[in-house]
Parts: sequence; structure tokens; C-alpha cells
Amino acid sequence: MRRELSVDVAKLLAANESAGLGLSVLSDWGGLERTLTRPRIQKPGLALSGFVKHVYADRLQVLGLTEIDFLLSSPPEEVDAGLQAYAAKGVCAMVITRGLEPPPMLLDAARRYGTPVLGTSLMSSTFISRVTRLLEDLLSPTANIHGVLVDVLGVGLLLIGRSGVGKSEAALDLVLKGHRLVADDVVEVTVRPPDTVWGAATDLHQHHMEIRGMGILNITHLFGVAAVRDNKKIEVVVELSDVEEGDYDRLGTEPQVWPILSVDVPLVRIPLRPGRNIASLIEVVARNQLLKYRGHDSAREFQEKVNARIKESLGALSSGTPEGVPGTPSQSIPVTEVE
Repeated sequence: MRRELSVDVAKLLAANESAGLGLSVLSDWGGLERTLTRPRIQKPGLALSGFVKHVYADRLQVLGLTEIDFLLSSPPEEVDAGLQAYAAKGVCAMVITRGLEPPPMLLDAARRYGTPVLGTSLMSSTFISRVTRLLEDLLSPTANIHGVLVDVLGVGLLLIGRSGVGKSEAALDLVLKGHRLVADDVVEVTVRPPDTVWGAATDLHQHHMEIRGMGILNITHLFGVAAVRDNKKIEVVVELSDVEEGDYDRLGTEPQVWPILSVDVPLVRIPLRPGRNIASLIEVVARNQLLKYRGHDSAREFQEKVNARIKESLGALSSGTPEGVPGTPSQSIPVTEVE
């Protein structure tokens, strides 16, 4: 597993264009090596007046119209003391939104403690929303898994199993049925808040598939852009395995999970046998998952019916059932002797 414990300000600036943040550097004294360790941002508020108890230095500090107006409208001697205490916390970076000019006193305090000052023309609410999503991606746990990720009826299915078991061939059959390929061979998985796992292909493998005996295929060129997608939430793990009879749950009443980066994802094990249509079975897994989202668990409903029938039978046996009721123990019938 690979986890980014921190992201420096320089990396945030490098990724800001793709996220539409419109960031630019307003300071000229460096400090871009400072790091962020949390995706949440912080608006300083009372910290500008000197109450810095709850200032978190590893969060991005966002100053909007309210903060800048406070600095400009307050007595300089009062503001300067608060700013010095605020900047002394060693905050990673300050961002001025709405295209506002940073007051000279703010720049002086930031220069004294080496804090980089950035600017953006976005409204504070818009910037906070976008930068939070970007930081969640940059700070998310990430790992590479050997498998195939497909989108079947809108459900993300991660196919796993030993090498050569037929994962790619099953995925190709699903593409021929009109479903979509996300990643083949290497799936890069990422945990996104609160507890969802997303998968995507690596840059090198994107939209490509390896079929033994045929080599590398470009799925986009063969079937069009509708046959692929860049990423998908992983909702079910499907294990293709050579299990023996009795090694798997035949009724499906026992929930099974497969942990991915400490997140438990539902697991379905499909035993391989000659002649089985694996692609169709995988498609049924997706359909069954859609039913579960609507509150219908076929296996559990069947088990509840069986339990109810057993309870009725036991109740009838213990209380005694009237003669003639179907399903009751047989009654003795008097036999008339014929001469």
C-alpha cells in the first residue's frame, strides 16, 4: 500500500490547473516546501485578532472578503499583533480569494515567518469546495491490485483470481455485451471519504487489455469510447477460483467481504467449471447487487421463508393440529373387517 502522508504547496500548485483552482503565487520568499496533511481547510476568523489556540498549521488557510475587510478596517497596531501571532503558528500557506489584494501588514507577517501567500479569483465557497476535493485525492491511500475492473449496468465489479484464470476473457465478453472496461491487469485503487473505494487504470494501461494468444488490444479503437471509462467505484469484488465442492456458500446467506485499504467490499466467489458462462454469471452478480440497493436480498428473503415454515411446522406439532389439515402427522384409520 502507498499512502501520501503529506502534500507540499508546490505539488498543490502543480495540480491546481486540472482542478480549476486558478492559483498564483503572490509572495516571493519561497516556502513552497511546506506541507499539508489534512484535506480540510481553515478560515482564520478570530485568529486574526490573536486568538490562535485552534489554528492548525497543516491546513490550508483561506482568507476571503470578511478577513481582508477586517484587516483593512481595524487599527493597524491591533491588527499587527494578531497577525504576528497568527503567522507565528507556522501555517503552511495562505490563500486570498476573490482576486483581492493582500494588505501590506499581512504580507509583512507572512514574509517574517516564511509563509507563502497564494491568490485566486474564485469565490471562497467555490475555491473551498474544489480544493477540498483535490486534497482528498492527493492525500488518499492508494494501492495497485492485480485484477480487472469493469462497469456492468452501472455497478463497479473488480474481478480477481490467479493469473491466467480468465479474468480478461470474461471482461472482454462483458464488453461484447455492451458493458464497459475500466482497467485490465493493474487496477489503481484509492479510498475516498467517507469509505468508498475507487479504481482506475494506470496511465500506461488505460483503455488497453491483454488477451493471451492475441496480445494487447485497444478497446477504444475496437469498440468505441462507449466501451471504456476512466474510473469507477468498486462495489463488488468477484473472485474467479478453482474451489472444490463445499468450499463456497451455496445459498449466499453468509455475507463475505474482501478488504481493500481497510475498507470491506462485498465479495462473491464464482467457482470455475468447464462450460460455464462466466460473463453471464458476472452480469447476474451486478443485477443482484442492484436489487440489494433497492432492499431486496434474495438469499435472505428465502432464508426467512424457510425459517417461518419451520417455525409453523414446529408450532403445529407442539400444539396438535386438527385432523384433515395438510401437512399434519397421519391419523390412524379404523379398519372394518369384511366377512
